[in-house]
Amino acid sequence: MHTTPGSAARFGGVRLPHRTAGPAGVLLDMDDTLVDFSTASPAALAEVLGPEADFPTWMALTDHWYPRFTSGQLSYQALERNRLAEMLTVLGRPVPDAAGLDELDARRKQAVESRLRLYPDVLPFVRRVRAGGYRIGVLSNSDGRQQRRRIDRLGLRPWLDAITVSGESGVAKPSAESFALACDRLGTPPERTMHIGDSLVNDAVGAHRAGLTAVWLRRNAPAGATAPAGIAVVTSLSAITH
Repeated sequence: MHTTPGSAARFGGVRLPHRTAGPAGVLLDMDDTLVDFSTASPAALAEVLGPEADFPTWMALTDHWYPRFTSGQLSYQALERNRLAEMLTVLGRPVPDAAGLDELDARRKQAVESRLRLYPDVLPFVRRVRAGGYRIGVLSNSDGRQQRRRIDRLGLRPWLDAITVSGESGVAKPSAESFALACDRLGTPPERTMHIGDSLVNDAVGAHRAGLTAVWLRRNAPAGATAPAGIAVVTSLSAITH
């Protein structure tokens, strides 16, 4: 599916950038794009903080602190500490010092990682893209050590030519700088690079504004939904062809 300025993009097939003018590539978001984070995270939170730990409250706290991380006001560790401290306050529990917060959140993250699984369409997609001669990279807003560990654990490392994580680079999506850096590391110019992610703002809009082919991955979206002009929408990686 090709989109033009001024028209809303609807669900359908999407073609990878042409390789005739030189190297081309695909950048992929990590959580809820490659990895089923939304299934693992609620269960992990309940395991560590108990069933009374309301996941929608946790996500509301994430939404509150996350923009301060992506704008560079907070480190990812500070985001995690602030979010957990506020969650404990909501639950009426004492808030430990920084070391205590880190230990508790490490338990939560370990519980998350034990549950993480790749979506079924991921490995067929990266095999197909690599066989087509495209370069593949990850661009993630998160902690670098955490995401690299997850990449290794899930067996993605052999398929990746570049990994760019905001916690290491200091620039986060949706900034144009983050996409430019990821393209540079991948060795493909923005106009021959596709970015795929589940966040409309951070992934799709950010990539489109940075000059990449932008694909919004909405795995559980209702039929007939649309996206802003210039952004393609798919519900599965299998809809992307070359």
